[in-house]
Amino acid sequence: MPKSFGDQFWEEIEKHRSKNKIDEPFEIGKVISEDPLIIEIEGLPLYRNNLYINPSLLPWDEEVKAITTTVSEHNHQIILIQHFSKLKIDSYVACYGIEYNDISKTYQKYVVLEVVQ
Repeated sequence: MPKSFGDQFWEEIEKHRSKNKIDEPFEIGKVISEDPLIIEIEGLPLYRNNLYINPSLLPWDEEVKAITTTVSEHNHQIILIQHFSKLKIDSYVACYGIEYNDISKTYQKYVVLEVVQ
């Protein structure tokens, strides 16, 4: 039986956890800039190339087909919904460190999981 996405996700977390025993990998970061995207964790600014971001937090377009009608037979079609970025200045985000640097004693890359404020 193939592994579920949830099982694969937790196996990946456990794999990184076993490599990252030095510091707690879970952190709360703060968005300090939207363009370019910068998230600060304990004074360390992280740029886009240091982040793996949950795609639902970034802007994206969704194609849909919806028809609305009224009593007078007038209707409208909606074909595109634009979702804006959830990463706003001063918002806090849950992050999980995945690449630890022994020299600087800090994580260098993080997964941005969700906005927590």
